Amino acid sequence: MKKYLLVLISGLIFTSLTGQENRKSETVQTITIEELRDHIYYLASDELEGRLPGTPGIEKAMEYAVTQFRQAGLIPFHLSSDSRLSYYQDLTVNKYLPHPDNQIKIIRNTGERTFTFEDNYIIGYDNNFEIREIAGGLAFIGYGIREPAYGIDEYKNIDVKGKWVVTLPYTEELPEYIRKKIPQGLLQKYQKSSLARLLNKLQNAFDAGAIGLIEVSTSSYTTDRWKRIALSNRVHYNIPGLSNLDFGEKCPLVKLDSAMTDYLFNQEKYNPVRNKGSYKSFLFENAEFRLKKEYEILPIKTANVVALIEGSDPNLKNEYIALTAHIDHLGIDGNEIFNGADDDASGCASVFEISEALAKSKLRRSVICILFTGEEFGLLGSYYFTENPPVTLKNIIADVNIDMIGRPDTVPNEFSSVGADRINPKLKEIINAVNKKTSDFILDTVNHNNDFMRGDQYTFHLKRIPSVMFTSLEHDDYHTPADDPEKIDYEFLQKSCQLIYEIILELANGDINLIDQGFN
Repeated sequence: MKKYLLVLISGLIFTSLTGQENRKSETVQTITIEELRDHIYYLASDELEGRLPGTPGIEKAMEYAVTQFRQAGLIPFHLSSDSRLSYYQDLTVNKYLPHPDNQIKIIRNTGERTFTFEDNYIIGYDNNFEIREIAGGLAFIGYGIREPAYGIDEYKNIDVKGKWVVTLPYTEELPEYIRKKIPQGLLQKYQKSSLARLLNKLQNAFDAGAIGLIEVSTSSYTTDRWKRIALSNRVHYNIPGLSNLDFGEKCPLVKLDSAMTDYLFNQEKYNPVRNKGSYKSFLFENAEFRLKKEYEILPIKTANVVALIEGSDPNLKNEYIALTAHIDHLGIDGNEIFNGADDDASGCASVFEISEALAKSKLRRSVICILFTGEEFGLLGSYYFTENPPVTLKNIIADVNIDMIGRPDTVPNEFSSVGADRINPKLKEIINAVNKKTSDFILDTVNHNNDFMRGDQYTFHLKRIPSVMFTSLEHDDYHTPADDPEKIDYEFLQKSCQLIYEIILELANGDINLIDQGFN
C-alpha cells in the first residue's frame, strides 16, 4: 500500500491514545470467541440457504441482525415511508436474467459458427442492457497496455474504432519485456488478478473507440472452475432509478473459453492457445463478431439493516462513524449451498460484537451500524445507502468496512486495512497508532489497493468520505460451497474485532477532523 509521509502530525489526533499505556479498553473483553462462533454458525448454516437477496434465507439473516442490534441497545435509524423509525432500509434491485437463446456468431468469408452462452462464453460486464446486438470486426491487442512514455502501446497503428478488441487474460503474468520497461509503481495496475488491471483494459479499449472487449482463455478450465466463473457472471443487477455504479467499465466485456478462443484465432497469424511465444497486435481479416443478448427483468425486494449508537456529546453526536459489513451471499446453485462463512458472515459477526461493546462504552460521536444487502450484486446496498442516507453525508466522518476477516493468509498475525490513506491519510495514521498501542498486528505488508473497489467502503469513498476495508482477503474457498464456519480462525477473528473496536473508539472520542475539505 502506498505510504504517506506526514510532515506535521498534530498532537490532537491522538489525544485519547496517550493515556492508554499499551493496553486495551476494558469493554473490549466483551468481544468473545464463543459469541463470534455462534453468530457465524447461524448465519452460514444451511438453514439460511446462502443468504441470497430476495430469498427466505436472507430474511432470516436480517431478522437475526435486528435481534442482535436491539438486544445490544442499538436503536433503529431509517425513516420508513410511514414516517416511523425502522431497522430496515427497503430497496428494490432489478435482476437481469439472460435469455436462453443468447449467443455469439463468429462470421468469416468461409462460413459462420454459433456459440452458446455459458457453454463457451460469459458476459463479465454489460454497460447497456437495452442494446440487444453488438456486431463488428476484431483487433487483437495483446494485453491491451497503453504506456507510450515507456515504449509500450499495443494499440499503436491499429484502428479499433467500431471493432471488438481481443486481449489476453488479465490473470496471466505479463511478459518479462513489458515488466522490465514499466516502472514498479506503475506496474501495480497491471498486476496479476487485479480488478484495476481489468478496468484499465476496458478504459483503454473505450478510449480507442472499441465497441467492446473480448478476453480470451489460453488454457482449458476444469468444469468446476468454468462453472464457478459462469455462476459469478450469469446475471446482472442494478437499482431502478439510479445510474449504474461507476466502476470504470465503459464498454461490455465478454470472456471466451479456450475452445472458442482456438476457433476465433484458427485462421490468424497468431493463436494464443497454441502459440505461447511473442506476438504483435493485428486486425482479424474477413471476420465479424456478433453478440446477441436479451434479458428478462425480475424485481427483487430486499433491505439494508441500519442501527444507531447515539453519541453523548451535544455537538459531536451529530458526527457519525459508519461500521459496515454485507449480509448477503450467493445462495444456492443446484444442490450446493454457498454458505459464505468468511464472505461475509465473519464481517456481520464482527459488527454484532463490536457494536455491542461500543454500546457499553461512552462515545462522543455516534456510530451507524449497517449490514448491506446486494454486495455480491455489485455493492448495490451500500450504493443505495449513500444515495439515500439517513443523515447528511458530510456528517459521516469515516466508514469502517469489514469483509472476509476470518481466515488469515500465510502470516497468522497479519491483515489488511485497505484504502485507509486515500481520502485523508490521518485515518491511516490513527489505525497504525491504535494498533501500536493496543495490539500487535502486522498491517499491510502486501499492497492490496487494487482490491479497494471490491468492498462496500468504495461507495463511501466515491462520496469523498474517508474509508477503509479491514480484510484478510481471498482464499481457495472464496465463492465456493466450501466457505464454511469450521474453517474460520476464531482467535484471529476475535483479535481483529478487538482492534477495530479500539479504532472506532478513537474515531468516536478523539479530537480529530477527517472530513475532506473538497466535500460537496
